[in-house]
Amino acid sequence: MLEITVNGKKKRVDVDPKMPLLWVLREEFQLTGTKFGCGTGVCGACTVHINGSPMRSCVMQVSAAANKEITTIEGMSGAVVE
Repeated sequence: MLEITVNGKKKRVDVDPKMPLLWVLREEFQLTGTKFGCGTGVCGACTVHINGSPMRSCVMQVSAAANKEITTIEGMSGAVVE
């Protein structure tokens, strides 16, 4: 079980720690604003902010995001994660 903070809300998720953060955001939290593009971190479609810095979520393991502040495009627009 991992704990991450997404758009200001603490969330717990029970997934493989090596799962890309992109798929946790899209599949577990239904935050589909973060897109899959190239899958190699080059195109930027999967960019989220981690502790205020832009990061490519398709190449970042969800375990690397534990105990960090993640902001998705939904968080920048004021949407709330339920």
